[in-house]
Amino acid sequence: MSDNKKLGKKTILMKILIAGGVIILTALIIYLMKYFFVDKNYIKINMSTDKKLEYITINNEEELISTQKYVSDLNYTMRYDIDHFSIMKYRGQDIYKYINAEKILVIVEKSILPSQCSISANSYYDSCIVKIDNYTKEYYISGNNITYKITVKTPNINEYEQNVNSRINYMLKSFKIVKN
Repeated sequence: MSDNKKLGKKTILMKILIAGGVIILTALIIYLMKYFFVDKNYIKINMSTDKKLEYITINNEEELISTQKYVSDLNYTMRYDIDHFSIMKYRGQDIYKYINAEKILVIVEKSILPSQCSISANSYYDSCIVKIDNYTKEYYISGNNITYKITVKTPNINEYEQNVNSRINYMLKSFKIVKN
């Protein structure tokens, strides 16, 4: 009789181990499916792609720069100079930081159009520029029923002025809203 009790306990223990293994394996499969089919797509959206060498005019001279297109989950793309800017995300914003002077920023976020800006019905993009102070400008770009605010902060850039402004103007000209 004691052998039957031991055999019964081993059988119950085996069933518990098998059930636990099935639960762990199922959880692992669900996690991997979520990663490969959901999370990985978000990783692909927020990335830089499409490297190019392009000429921009700085101090009346043509300079060859290395650029990449940043594809954002905010539904826009913008090219930037990879040798002079780095990108980070923070609370629904894409922040392009100038590498040599980190206070120089280009910040892109979804917004609403201020009352002093208007949109004409016949164009896909309209922009509005609001000067906040000597160092900060806000550009509003609308399209696809979305408005983006691009804040450009350039404090104390005298030594970098032409260099920085040319690169930022290049970025602003390359901004495109992605159709959903």
